Amino acid sequence: MQVIGFLKLLFAACLIAGIWFPALTRPAAIGIAILMVGAVAMHLKIKDPLKKSLPALTLLILSVFVAAA
Repeated sequence: MQVIGFLKLLFAACLIAGIWFPALTRPAAIGIAILMVGAVAMHLKIKDPLKKSLPALTLLILSVFVAAA
């Protein structure tokens, strides 16, 4: 759990740094997307209602959009 938290903070910091260093944006967005795929998969695995998995799904969609742009 600590590793996931560290990775989320690292990728978020890289997205912010991507304002000044655009080369960081795509890898950070891909990293967040990978983490969110895992989050959505775990929500589905434990049969959470859609309301609980919606934030992870939304962040996944936004991360994919940023990585593709």
